[in-house]
Amino acid sequence: MDSIIQDLIKWINAQKKHVIIGITGHGGAGKSTFAEHLKRALDQDVNLICTDPYIVSSALRKDTKITYTYQNEPRTAKMTACHPLAHYVEALERDIQMTHAGMEWDTIDTDYLPSKRVEPDKKLTIMEGMSIAFVNRDYLDLQIYLYTDSETELNRRSSRDTVERNRNLEDIQKSHHERRIQYRHFMSPYKSKADIILFTDEKGLHIEKYQL
Repeated sequence: MDSIIQDLIKWINAQKKHVIIGITGHGGAGKSTFAEHLKRALDQDVNLICTDPYIVSSALRKDTKITYTYQNEPRTAKMTACHPLAHYVEALERDIQMTHAGMEWDTIDTDYLPSKRVEPDKKLTIMEGMSIAFVNRDYLDLQIYLYTDSETELNRRSSRDTVERNRNLEDIQKSHHERRIQYRHFMSPYKSKADIILFTDEKGLHIEKYQL
């Protein structure tokens, strides 16, 4: 990871304008960890924005059924956060454009993530989360996409969500299979648009695409 971070720092410092980097991928892919490493490695103030508040509440999604065809088989299931319509994409794109325009704005205030001021006079804004996969790619100066295999995702989400988000382990395991199917069907096709694609597992980061 260190060599990639150092390359990114050189690239960021070479830019003569405010830079917006989007870090995205499915749950448990390592987005937050990568974003934190990048922020800490920079020798300057950085706006680091978690885009989870742009995801439609699970209280609403649990009653939202979708029907689609996967591998020639019709499926009906609860909409997961891997579906583009599970995100307030237009609102996120508006806020990204406000940053590009040099406007200050406050992030969405939630019970799990207090609002904070985004200051466009800082050199870098990092926007991290699943929602970033679905925004207009032209609104970002660089997009980084992380993903992992099914088993690693389940292990990471089980550990994180039971401790940090008070989720029931059995519910996580039950929803995992459908979530992975919706990831492959709805979200994974957006991966090819990213500038940098990284596969992550317990051995670290593996570069699949690298265009700076």
